[in-house]
Amino acid sequence: MPSLAELQTAFAGAVLDHAAGIETFVSGNGLDPAQRVQVYRNAVRIRLKEALADVYPVLRHLVGDDCFDAVASAFLSRHPPRVGHLHPFGAQMPELCSQLPVLAALPYLPDVARLEWAWQQAYHGADAPRVSIEDFAGVPAEQHANIRLQLHPSAQLLRSAFPVGRIFEVNQADYRGDDRVNLDLGGESLLVIRRGLQVRVESLSAGEYALLTQLDADMDLGGALASALTAEPGLDAGTALAGQVTSGTFSTLTITSG
Repeated sequence: MPSLAELQTAFAGAVLDHAAGIETFVSGNGLDPAQRVQVYRNAVRIRLKEALADVYPVLRHLVGDDCFDAVASAFLSRHPPRVGHLHPFGAQMPELCSQLPVLAALPYLPDVARLEWAWQQAYHGADAPRVSIEDFAGVPAEQHANIRLQLHPSAQLLRSAFPVGRIFEVNQADYRGDDRVNLDLGGESLLVIRRGLQVRVESLSAGEYALLTQLDADMDLGGALASALTAEPGLDAGTALAGQVTSGTFSTLTITSG
């Protein structure tokens, strides 16, 4: 007789991967054991599709319920959950959207999915203290270039060749404004971050995106500001940095030996 852990593993395999063998240990009780397992399989698939719809409401709205159901089925066949909670479930959706021929006519969908996943990560990101302007005041001016700033754990950076921030905005359930999107406007760079209790999707200029990207890669402030000015020569880098500090984009400030 298999152990409880072995039975649980076999049952999960039967439900998620259609693996055979668990029926031997299922009591029919008036119903064929395979049919009884199928009842559980159907219930689990429905709940997992609902979970994907919860994470990707904009994607679902853009493609319609029937198409999203087919996409969700394809996702489940390729990426069934493998851990005991749903937090990481759905991470591969952007990649899948780029692979499915049925979605090829809407090339912005993978980046829309990336934005929705970033929103989820920001929402569930750990809380942490925020660096303030006063923290900078305690650093001698000659050490400013050696400052390293760590982005808040909820912060997510995203760059797209499409106006995905606008697409995301106009496809919210409570949006009531002009819903037109001009794809010819080109791409966007975005910061997705939880500020207070709200997740914000904020547009960044080329220089601001370079600044935050380099700081996120653990570059010192001097190097990050230089990269920002290379990306956007007209950027008022000091004002851009102060704005991000004031709004709480960073969680730690350290100084490297210079």
